Amino acid sequence: MAGLLFVTQVILDTWAGQGKIDFAGNVMTILAGEGSGRAYTLLPAVRILRVVGADADPNGLVHKVKAEAQLREMGAEILSDAVVMGDVAYEVEPGFMAEAAALQAAAASVVAPAVPVDPPAPPVAAGSAPASAQPAGAAAAAGQELDPQELERRRKEAETLARFLLENLS
Repeated sequence: MAGLLFVTQVILDTWAGQGKIDFAGNVMTILAGEGSGRAYTLLPAVRILRVVGADADPNGLVHKVKAEAQLREMGAEILSDAVVMGDVAYEVEPGFMAEAAALQAAAASVVAPAVPVDPPAPPVAAGSAPASAQPAGAAAAAGQELDPQELERRRKEAETLARFLLENLS
């Protein structure tokens, strides 16, 4: 799951309230900025904060982010703000995992770009994901090499996300 970042439900609600993003099911669409119109699938996930009622963490989950589907495969029961695995309960923070470019585009919707904006992405065929929503290693795994322009675009997106997070989450 390289290239995925966790974002809390609270942050997504804030961005939606500010008109930066919109949702249709688990698909987030960027409404403003250079990523406007791009859509990304979000995976329901939780950040595991602590063990409830015990000192030990026999499953080694505290301080980790796990997709809800992955936890279910491990036999966990997921509640609104807790996960129960066997006899162990964990306090969790709900949210989503998204490809880094999705969060960077949402964050960039409030920051005027400091560099010229690339032309809009070509339309995406129904049922397929936009290239920018593909995991960072997808091209390499498929035997394709990323061109220097794509690498530069991803670097700029990472810088934009870092700047947004530093400005808005501290």
